[in-house]
Amino acid sequence: MTDLLNKFSEAAKAATSSKTNLWECVKRAFADHLNDINTDSLPEEIKIFYDSVKLRVKSAEVFGYIDNDEACYIANDIMYLADVISSGLRKS
Repeated sequence: MTDLLNKFSEAAKAATSSKTNLWECVKRAFADHLNDINTDSLPEEIKIFYDSVKLRVKSAEVFGYIDNDEACYIANDIMYLADVISSGLRKS
């Protein structure tokens, strides 16, 4: 679970910290930190959110670009996932 926390925390930072194009930040955050996550290793309550993020990132890669609104929604979902993982560890 700690590995998941690190991955999602780093992805959340990467998705929101750069001053470049938001879509590029989100795409890089997913590729660098979240792409190799096995859905089976996730808590049940966030599997659908992770699958949604993965599908949206992978689908957008086909077109090469998405607008900042959608990139912002994906970045927010990544931050939500990091928060859920983090709060789950604190409760344990």
